[in-house]
Formats: sequence, structure tokens, C-alpha cells
Amino acid sequence: MSILDRNDFDNRPPADVMAARKLLMMTKHTFEQMVNSFNEGSRLFWSNGMGATPEEIAAQLGTDASEVFSLHAKLGALISQVKPEAIAEGLSLVGNFTMNEDGSVTVIPPPSGE
Repeated sequence: MSILDRNDFDNRPPADVMAARKLLMMTKHTFEQMVNSFNEGSRLFWSNGMGATPEEIAAQLGTDASEVFSLHAKLGALISQVKPEAIAEGLSLVGNFTMNEDGSVTVIPPPSGE
């Protein structure tokens, strides 16, 4: 039989099945992206491997730093309610810091010997 005569291409799942599958995939993908963003954000700031120190990065962020840190913390809090082990790596990298009134962040270096 020629493919021009076939009609089995129309044997797609019903719309509700396709919509449900797409929602499941989108939800899983979105969550995985959020986890990746949290962990990668921690790595980029606290141990980026590019030679930039957290203090230098905080200086570059300037008065946007507090907002970045606040949003990162909120993302972590949301993920922690769903699957806390997913961000254990990112959380383990976070050091001490202070968010300043002007929106900047001051990194507090660990005591010498650490």
C-alpha cells in the first residue's frame, strides 16, 4: 500500500490525553530548570571556576545584588517545599553575606583556616 493511500496517521491520542501529557512534561521540565538555575546560581557566585571571587561578583552586581540574592532565596524556598534534596549541592556552596540597605551585598569571608 502506498503511503498516499494510508490513513493511519490520524491515529493520534485524543486531545485530552495529548494535553495532559504536555502538561506533565512542561511541569517536570519547568521544575528541572528551576533546580538547575538554583544550583548553577550558587556555583556561579560562590565557586564559579572562572577566577572571580564572590566579593568581585558582588561588586559587579552592585545595588542589584540584594534583589538577586532575595530571588535566589525565594526560588530555593519554593524548591525546598517540593524536593529539598534537589538543591542540596547549591545550598552547600552558599557562604555568609549581608544584604545592605542600598541593595548591595557584602560577602563575609570565612574565618581564617577554613
